[in-house]
Amino acid sequence: MSGSAHILFARTASKSISLSTHTRIHTDTHTHTHARALFIAITTARVHNSKTELLVSRQLDPVTAATMEQISYLGCAKIENPSNEVEILKIMQLLNKERSEKPIDVILFIPDSSSGIVRMCDGTTKSEMVSFPVHRIKFCARGQLDSAERECFALSFTQKNATPTDGALHQCHVFRCQVPETAGKALLNFANAFRNSGTKKVPSPKLYRTSQPSSADEDASSLEGAFSPGGEEDFQFDAFLEMREEDAKKGFTVCPQEKNCFKLRRDREKRVIVVLQQTHGRRVLTVRKCFGLLLGAGRNLRHNDMHLLDMQSMGQGNDSKTYIIEALWDPHLQNLEVLNTETPRETRVFMTIAADVILAGIDEPVRFNMECKARIFHEHERFWYVSRRPIVEKYFLTAGIVEEGMDSVNEADMKVVKFESVTERERSLSRLSLGRSPTKMPTQLIHPADEDESDSDEPLLSGSGVVNQECSDDVLSAWNKILLEWKTNPEGAVPEGLSDLIRNGVPDVLRGEVWQYLAKVQIDPDLTQTYRLLLGKECPSEQVILRDIHRTFPAHEYFKKAGGEGQESLYRISKAYSLYDEEVSYCQGLSFLAAALLLHMPEEQAFCTLVKIMFDYGLRDLFKLGLNVLHLRFYQLQRLTEDYVPDLFAHFYNLGVETHMYASQWFLTLFTAKFPLQMVYFIVDLFLSEGMNTIFHISLALLKASKKELLQLDFEGALKYFRVVLPRLYRTEANAKELIHKAVKLKISHKRLSKYEKEFYSLKERELESQDPLERMERENLQLKETVMRLERENDDLAHELVTSKIELRKNLDTAEDSVESLQGQLERCMRTAKDLEDENSGLRTEYDQVKEMCRREVLRLESEGSRSQGIITNYKEICSDLSYRLEKQQDSFKAQKSRIAGVVSNCEQCSTALAEFTEQVNGNPSKKLSSVEDGCGFKMIELMDKLEESEQRIRQLELSLAQTKLELVEAQCRNQDLSHQMNASITGDNDSSRHAAWLKKTISSIRDVGTSLKQPTHECSNSSVSVDKY
Repeated sequence: MSGSAHILFARTASKSISLSTHTRIHTDTHTHTHARALFIAITTARVHNSKTELLVSRQLDPVTAATMEQISYLGCAKIENPSNEVEILKIMQLLNKERSEKPIDVILFIPDSSSGIVRMCDGTTKSEMVSFPVHRIKFCARGQLDSAERECFALSFTQKNATPTDGALHQCHVFRCQVPETAGKALLNFANAFRNSGTKKVPSPKLYRTSQPSSADEDASSLEGAFSPGGEEDFQFDAFLEMREEDAKKGFTVCPQEKNCFKLRRDREKRVIVVLQQTHGRRVLTVRKCFGLLLGAGRNLRHNDMHLLDMQSMGQGNDSKTYIIEALWDPHLQNLEVLNTETPRETRVFMTIAADVILAGIDEPVRFNMECKARIFHEHERFWYVSRRPIVEKYFLTAGIVEEGMDSVNEADMKVVKFESVTERERSLSRLSLGRSPTKMPTQLIHPADEDESDSDEPLLSGSGVVNQECSDDVLSAWNKILLEWKTNPEGAVPEGLSDLIRNGVPDVLRGEVWQYLAKVQIDPDLTQTYRLLLGKECPSEQVILRDIHRTFPAHEYFKKAGGEGQESLYRISKAYSLYDEEVSYCQGLSFLAAALLLHMPEEQAFCTLVKIMFDYGLRDLFKLGLNVLHLRFYQLQRLTEDYVPDLFAHFYNLGVETHMYASQWFLTLFTAKFPLQMVYFIVDLFLSEGMNTIFHISLALLKASKKELLQLDFEGALKYFRVVLPRLYRTEANAKELIHKAVKLKISHKRLSKYEKEFYSLKERELESQDPLERMERENLQLKETVMRLERENDDLAHELVTSKIELRKNLDTAEDSVESLQGQLERCMRTAKDLEDENSGLRTEYDQVKEMCRREVLRLESEGSRSQGIITNYKEICSDLSYRLEKQQDSFKAQKSRIAGVVSNCEQCSTALAEFTEQVNGNPSKKLSSVEDGCGFKMIELMDKLEESEQRIRQLELSLAQTKLELVEAQCRNQDLSHQMNASITGDNDSSRHAAWLKKTISSIRDVGTSLKQPTHECSNSSVSVDKY
């Protein structure tokens, strides 16, 4: 916003404008407002809207404010669009730089009505330089306060209207004031000129407690008696205190106050404005100087407890009796921390504002102390329909004349004899009545809230109230029967008898399930999967959702804790819906309905039910851009009120209470934002069963039930009744059920509502037709310009997003290309490796085939060798068996022959002796030698022994031959096994070949040992035979 005066224009008309725009909670507000449109809005405002005008604008006197001096004219320039503030500010900046050294001093004469002429005269010669009618002015703007143009203001007007051949000529005049406040005063004088039509001069409304004189004679008469014969003079002053807070658009809005208690938001920069005005006294005590504005937490403070604020501006008002002081309050100051901390619901905090000034004729400073209360809220708190009037304090000053004998009293110097406010006087009298000292009063910081202030002045917190959980067995059985019938019907048709049960409310234990069946959530199961997918996406409305979460059902335990489970679930549902419904996105009011659903069902089912309510029940149409459907509902409710409650409709018409002032939240939140939970649940039961007409039924029932009280209230009282009193009437279940039953009994036909809808659109068409084509085109042009600006901003955002996305895509593409190159190299390496592996595989396959063929041939050979070895073994076995048989036979014959020889020899002593010696020698006792036998018996004996030895030798040879045959048999078997193992090793792998070879070597060595052991007896037999031969 360009300047404070421009802000004043907007705020002067804010009452009438906000009445038609606040119904859409999330409607976009534009920073720049067309000045002429604001002036027209001011002239058409109702009488009660004038109460909201700012203090400074109310004190203007158009007669005295018509001449503006100490102004320099910087020049004029042609402007293409006289309503474009940006272009005006550029021209202002350019001319201010060019004419910074040699401006032209002028006097500006501003008329007091819209039919007058603006004249600009030379400051020296007083000759007229230029003039133009007021109604030609298109736009008034002031330079930004934080720039070099803060002392400048500009006017754009139409110098020449458009012709068929030439276009319109628009000019922009730029002025610079020697005092910055003069720029704001000039624009305020233009505001007064547009406010007064010129047909009838209406004096500006004032905030004075005592009536002011309208002429010099009356002024003189009113001051008679102010001077007392005793040398003292009495004066009276009024001090007006107003506070403004920084808003979301970096402007400052007036803080609301009720009963001398400001409602402030923490962590917001504030401006403190104090206006001092003399209301009584023989002379005018002009404020010559202000030392500053002080602020302190508490009351009855010492000077050291006060903190000096940063001054923004100070100076005379529209006359010498008024002085305006404005200072900046930083909420983060350590000494004022208590004024930046949220106060409990039942507590208020005192604060004191003081202004030290020097009055003309009084040398010592005078301190104007103002004490008030404040309640500090959260930084995002929203206030509805609250008073924004300043706090007024009256002061009494008694001054004594120091120098006497002067010719005129006005020339005398004075000193302060007594100075006190009405509050201090009443407090002193109260303390005297209690027998206490009127001067020694303790410092007080905290003030408990009054009973009516904590219970009546504050609206009922959303989510409050006790919900009845009890239900009789008969009702539960009836509902269970309904649910069973519902479950068997896949299409979700409404069972019979449901309407009668819903009128008494759904049992709280079954409410979640019944709501889902009423909304037909079960026939669209894909919504659950959609909800899970939406949670993973980014939400552009995330900051707005996070800001509104803490204001949803703060009285309910489930949503009370910041960052708790309830708030997290509510955030996820709100985020998912804003992504699901891109046209509506997130709107304030949806969170209340979502919170009511969350208290009865899981998170995913709550989202599905919310989607069904918004789309199938037409609730989302109320939030669409333009709010046409919402205004239609307001008109229908207004006509129903006129038909069903005509006296209340007439009363509202006389007061200026319009339908949207009290019914906006009823439609947008289904009564969930302000009413107790028990009643909210009853209304949602009925809404899901009957549809949108339920809101009309409930609204009419509320109006009829409250008609008696509303007929006795004024404008502000009626709005406060809707905001505070009405929700508190239905905190009990009995009152809520009684209202529901009254609402159900009302007969509102669909035909009647259709008729009202046709009337609404007909009125819209006639309104468009009756409007001045030029004004309509200008308004449409303004709307189109705003649309173009919005689209340009969106285009800029999209272009920025496109550039950003292109850069990101380029970066991602480069990364992908590098990755592709790297992957291609890896692919080539892998392909080469695969080719090598394929070649190696083919070679191995060839070797495998060769080895397989070799193994096959070797197996065949081994099989043939095995069969041949088997035949040899069989032959060896036959030979061995034959040899064994022959050996046994020879052994038997040898034994028999030995027996015969022994029998024959036994008859001869010498032969017996020789036989015994031979036997001993055979048994291994060679020490004894056989005696020579010379006779015939001896030779016979030797012959027998030789034969016997030959027989034994043949036996040994047979045994040796048998042993060799067995050895060959074993070696053949070993070779057979070795071949078998080699065949198995070629199949199972080379890893076991060493183990098989070791086994084979071990087997062969064992066979060789056996062969050696078998050969040993043969050598012994040969040795024995040799020894026998020696004999």
